[in-house]
Amino acid sequence: MQTASLQDGRWQSIVARIGEVVDLEATAREFGAIKRVRKIKSAAGLLRLALMYGPGGQSMASAAALAGDAGIAALTDKAVEGRLRTMADWLAHILTELLAHEHGAAVGGLDVGLVDGSLICARGGDWRLHARYDPARGRFGDLTLTTAREAERVDRSRIIEGQVIVNDRGYARVRNFQDVLAANSDFLTRIGWRSLRLQDADGQAFDLMAKLPEGDAPIEHMVHLHGIARPLRLVLQRVPEAAAERQRRKRVRKSRNAGHQIDTRTEIAAGYLMLLTSLPFASQPTEAVVRLYRSRWQVELGFKRLKSLGGIDRLPASDPDIARTWLLAHLIAAVLTDELANELVGFPPSAPLCETTITVACLENRQAGHTDGHSATA
Repeated sequence: MQTASLQDGRWQSIVARIGEVVDLEATAREFGAIKRVRKIKSAAGLLRLALMYGPGGQSMASAAALAGDAGIAALTDKAVEGRLRTMADWLAHILTELLAHEHGAAVGGLDVGLVDGSLICARGGDWRLHARYDPARGRFGDLTLTTAREAERVDRSRIIEGQVIVNDRGYARVRNFQDVLAANSDFLTRIGWRSLRLQDADGQAFDLMAKLPEGDAPIEHMVHLHGIARPLRLVLQRVPEAAAERQRRKRVRKSRNAGHQIDTRTEIAAGYLMLLTSLPFASQPTEAVVRLYRSRWQVELGFKRLKSLGGIDRLPASDPDIARTWLLAHLIAAVLTDELANELVGFPPSAPLCETTITVACLENRQAGHTDGHSATA
């Protein structure tokens, strides 16, 4: 089946694209977004209302007026609020299905997933976005929204068999390593000098600080972890002095704010990159492991685009139910935007990441050829 194109900017093309992976009418009822048909006669109209309020940047009153203009229904702002309040589970399902049907090709012989989390601060309570970024396509491969109480964990995103999961210190937990290995995948994780209880081949405590390299070239040691049968590779490399000094100042400041004296070993460790991986040496030698980890900046750039260009951190709602709907609507628009950018530019997996963000709202404005004085509407 040929994928529906988003290039013409019409609302029906967006509905058709989502309809390829989600039965909007059936799932709207399954997840309680539509319990009985009253004014809004279709699930597509309900979805459009969510996009008007979320990425469209409309207030509830404006969204109600625009819904009438678009022929969706004659609504009051209170009626809009009531529908937005029950939509989040349905939107989360749509987002999951849109992402589940996309997966990139391997780059450089590896299928890589960059896993990270980002905090979204809001008046009514903070949220956490858990993500897996696919550098082969230059876009997110998985997005899961939870409250900030849900800690970062590798299984918040799908673990794809055969993929190399790359993440930062927050994921340096034995449970995360076990989950990745159980999926027949590999991991590459940055660690701190006391993040894990590393052991040598004899089961004795591994003194990481005594093994730090004196030169600039990366070195590695074989280590073991309780709960993981196979040996793992510990890769260590000195970082440039300017970067090391920035890290030292940051950690000293953090210790002072916490009201305790910094451990001298923490200051020393700030000058080194410490990586733990299950990747075999034969396919990924020491220098290749360091290069692979340094690709992690791409997921951080993805979060920056969602916030600075997509505006997902400018959450206006304090009610948690409405806030969740607003955030999920933004994420759906971001996924469709990335898909449109890929379709328009048509870059191969190795090409530079496209920086342009075009919201679903802009698609309809471009089709209409004008704006009506409101913010961009979906």
